[in-house]
Amino acid sequence: MELLISECLGNTIETEYNMLIGSYYVGYYLSTAETPASTRLVLLSGNDTDPNWAEWDNTVVSHRPFYYWGPSGMLMLYGETGSEIAAVENLSANYSDGVTDLTWNYPTGLDMNHSIMIYSHDSPATRENWNEMSKTIISSSIPAGTTSYQIDHSGKSIEREIYYSVTLLYPTSEDTRFLGSNTLTSPVWEDNVAPLFIGELSATFDPETSITTIYWGQGVDDDDLVINIYRNGIDVEEIDSSTLIATVSADQSLYEYQIPSEVHRQSWYSISLQDSAGNEVLELSEASPVAGPVIETTLESTSVTNLNFERYGDGTLVLTWDDLTNNQDAMARIWRSFDGPITTLQNVEEIESVDLSSGQASHNPLNPQDEAWYAVTIYAAWGTEDNTWHDDTLILGVNSMQDPVRETEEEIEAMEINFQSQVLTTSGIKVNIFDGAMISLGKLNQNDIIVITTSYAVENISCFDVDGQGASLHAESDWSLSFDANHSGEKCEGMIFDGDEEITFQISWNYEEITTIDAHQDEGDETDIEEKADKKTDSTNVVSITILTIIILALFVYLLVMMRTPEYVEEEE
Repeated sequence: MELLISECLGNTIETEYNMLIGSYYVGYYLSTAETPASTRLVLLSGNDTDPNWAEWDNTVVSHRPFYYWGPSGMLMLYGETGSEIAAVENLSANYSDGVTDLTWNYPTGLDMNHSIMIYSHDSPATRENWNEMSKTIISSSIPAGTTSYQIDHSGKSIEREIYYSVTLLYPTSEDTRFLGSNTLTSPVWEDNVAPLFIGELSATFDPETSITTIYWGQGVDDDDLVINIYRNGIDVEEIDSSTLIATVSADQSLYEYQIPSEVHRQSWYSISLQDSAGNEVLELSEASPVAGPVIETTLESTSVTNLNFERYGDGTLVLTWDDLTNNQDAMARIWRSFDGPITTLQNVEEIESVDLSSGQASHNPLNPQDEAWYAVTIYAAWGTEDNTWHDDTLILGVNSMQDPVRETEEEIEAMEINFQSQVLTTSGIKVNIFDGAMISLGKLNQNDIIVITTSYAVENISCFDVDGQGASLHAESDWSLSFDANHSGEKCEGMIFDGDEEITFQISWNYEEITTIDAHQDEGDETDIEEKADKKTDSTNVVSITILTIIILALFVYLLVMMRTPEYVEEEE
């Protein structure tokens, strides 16, 4: 230390310095700024000189070294002892996943009546700056002999470079000389602040290439960051690290993922930024970049087809479909709408769920409608996937009806028919004809003529299948159609129409031909021959008279109807 002469005279001078380790002798000297001479101090042992000793201009008492008298009456140099190092060795620090691990070695021969102190500080520690340094006590009660310590940073955010020191605290002392390796000379980087991706994410599946493109727009120009891409089969609130499908450079803007074969699933995609310290935000929020669900399929058939509908007389409705999925565990969900074709499952009624492979579902609605639309969707797990999910894809004309069906009983509107009609035979049969009538004339023979007549001339009177399928008889712009009973079909599938008025009916009969056999025939008896001739003549006359009678009766009926028609109109009015 340097002092002025005036500061030294009559004063006690105190000074401190860092002592050496171990026992040694020291001498204390007082020198003045005089030009040194060749005179050297004489040691007690003889004329030895020490080149490190100062040379003095004048040998005066005030310039001599300080000694003390030893036990033998000799001048002795002062002896001092510097304490041995009492500190741990080889301190190291490592940060990972939010935890800093401190480790050190314990030297042998230390007294164990101490505890271990751990400090953190922003700059390197030395014995010169320790007392004035700003530092934080991490722990003060670690048992003696411990060689490691963990600092858990969970619950708080850190992003810093930091130094650590480890000292041993004895009852009356703490070695803070840092003469060994109990303090870090290089800082450790602690960082649990995860980078956050700001932006939107989209995912689109291309069935032609079986590739899903995940797009997030502009990347991040930072070599310390990467982008992790995740794919999940369900909608989650936190990313499962096992669902990672790719890690790409942070400056990329999209990623194309090839979907494996035999897959039909819905996927949710999410991305995150990860820094070199492993920090990553896995919790998902409304602001997180998530896209989904995206339906990805590499199967040929994942939907029902050919929807059909049938109504039974008791009101039961049966919906049928074709199932080509070969998914035996799948369930079909049946949907019903009154407002139009089902293109979305909003505002529609779910009827029931049945086994998809059954190919049909039936129900008896409490509120049958004149117009209703149905659709079928599938709830199942597909391929090697374990997650069951509802595929609500709706395709008009495939699994959703494009045209309505009628759930109510169809009402047949009665048509007003103005003409009247009858069927007559020469044997005296007379039956009124109405729409849908099924008339049996009984047994007829070769002498019978069948006449279908109307109250006035109509556009067409027809009989079909009179001689088998395809054979027909017609009368156009007429009021009657007549034919003999000898037709092989023995029936008439009849139709009468006039403008918009039309009736259909069926007339049937059993034809039996009559044959005359004279058991007492005598070829030589002319009388019998004449009688037979007379009978034949009489039979012919009877047929002629019968036909004439039928025609007269028909005309008479026609005249009566025509005469009564005005009265009928007046009654209606």
